[in-house]
Amino acid sequence: MKKHVVLFTVFWALKTLSTFSQKVEIGLNVGLANYTGDLAPSVVLSETQPAAGVFARLNLNNTWALTGFANFLRISGNDANFSFNAPRNLSFRTDISEFAAVFEFNYFKYGTGVRDVHFTPYVYWGLGAAFYNPKAYYNGEWNELRPYQTEGSANTYSGVTAIMPMGIGIKWMPNKKMSLEWSIGGRKTYTDYLDDVSKTYIDANKQAQERGLIAAVLADPSSLKNEGAFVNKAGYQRGNPDFKDWYFNTNICISYRIFTRIKCARFY
Repeated sequence: MKKHVVLFTVFWALKTLSTFSQKVEIGLNVGLANYTGDLAPSVVLSETQPAAGVFARLNLNNTWALTGFANFLRISGNDANFSFNAPRNLSFRTDISEFAAVFEFNYFKYGTGVRDVHFTPYVYWGLGAAFYNPKAYYNGEWNELRPYQTEGSANTYSGVTAIMPMGIGIKWMPNKKMSLEWSIGGRKTYTDYLDDVSKTYIDANKQAQERGLIAAVLADPSSLKNEGAFVNKAGYQRGNPDFKDWYFNTNICISYRIFTRIKCARFY
């Protein structure tokens, strides 16, 4: 009797693992990223940067899936891209590491053994976090902007923000183990400092005295005079805090089901 209980338990565990394992996928993605914010009121194609990442997906059923991912990408912006922003003369780039979980809704029933043509559009939405560190190029190197407090100590930021990923895509399963995908989406952020620009100017002359010339130039390069002094624009608008920054990416993905159905022997 005890032997039969053990065998039944092993059989049940293997069967459960077999069923669960077939719902799990792991994958890689490569793509492109861009952003909108104070230095880019609209997407600038010339500022498109690379992106890559990994993900794991649990197919809850043929309609819904839960996917967790880690993406690594770069975004950049430059006032020179817009004539109305050019006099401000600011620019930046930042590398972003994002980690999130999203629910996916498959428009068609999707999965192994479901359809003759394994194809479906899908939408996704979720929550996550993004880590960023904006930099500006000056004096032959990329300088981290956050330590310089370019808008004063009252407007410091942490370098991490909550994000809300959302988007659409297409999935295609050429065989029972592999899936090829394309997606495009945006990230609503809860910061206005991806580009280190949000509110008002500080006194660049005071910034130079307290933190050095580089700190003053990074805060307001447009106000630098030939003799090394700065025009005092303290309190004047530098950015627009009413609109948070967004970034976007489009990816080509490949995923793979590592596990196939486990065949269990019968015990008599």
